[in-house]
Amino acid sequence: MRHLTILVAGVLLATVMFCSAATAQSNPDKVTIGTITLSLNNLPIYVAQDRAFFAKENLFVEIVMLNASTRAIPALIGGSTHLSASSAMTTIRAIEKGAALKIVGGLINAPVYDLYSTAKYKSIKDLKGTTIGVTGLITSDTILLKEMLKVHGLEYPRDYGMLAIGGTADRYLALQTGNIAAGILSPPYSFSADEIGLVNLGSTAKQTPYFTQTVFNVRSEWAQEKRALLVRFLRAIVRASHFIHTQKEETVRVIAKRFKFNDKFSEGSWRYFVPTNAIPKDGEINAKGIDKVLQLLVEDGTLKAPPPHQDKYIDKTFLDEARRTAQ
Repeated sequence: MRHLTILVAGVLLATVMFCSAATAQSNPDKVTIGTITLSLNNLPIYVAQDRAFFAKENLFVEIVMLNASTRAIPALIGGSTHLSASSAMTTIRAIEKGAALKIVGGLINAPVYDLYSTAKYKSIKDLKGTTIGVTGLITSDTILLKEMLKVHGLEYPRDYGMLAIGGTADRYLALQTGNIAAGILSPPYSFSADEIGLVNLGSTAKQTPYFTQTVFNVRSEWAQEKRALLVRFLRAIVRASHFIHTQKEETVRVIAKRFKFNDKFSEGSWRYFVPTNAIPKDGEINAKGIDKVLQLLVEDGTLKAPPPHQDKYIDKTFLDEARRTAQ
């Protein structure tokens, strides 16, 4: 009888443990991430969703689009989002103003924009006296644009105006309707721009080859409190990034599904972002790219020379743990 009682108790304990595990798996942890717009800058996030890398970590990831890094960072600071996929430059500016933030992973480690204009303009110098569409007046893509125009003798605001209208999709629409003379576009919108007769005036990557564009940011306090959760999120991103680099055809299908573009544009986007390592293979934060960001912030007066060490802005320990445990 005693043995039977022990056996029954063991079965009941196993049942409770199984039910508890099943309940945990049926109630995933929610993570809200602020993004700028529907963009290939966020491709590892989309792949992690569509290929169930988040689900395998028992995460439900909600993507919120906020149209500019200058909106995404305040939302993060205020606690409306848990993470932000936004500009490294805007994040560093916020930290310099006292925000307790850290960069914890890389999304885009190179400039991924081409400058397009309506058919009226044939060169960058032709843009003198025009209005150019930008995400925001001090966002990193705008800084890249200003650097590009400066090389051709155009200074802001002396020679051109800027209109803050939001992300790549918004700029593409504004170019189509003629509401702006020019704007920088990234694939697949740049491929579509070629086909409808917009003029490609040059690549930001040629002007600024090393530049960390988009990163994952967190509030330092939240990251410490939710360390295991953040590592699970980054582990899913690491697996998604590896998938992007090794599973071309499947990744192209994700691009086509998300952006509603044809196979030609979707494959072209993969070729633009992946073989160039604009999208890192394992969530890496490119050190040379951060150095360039810091240099530009010294030039615009945000930082004093020499700039602080990168560790002031970056905490790699979460990503390191995610990499180790993603094997």
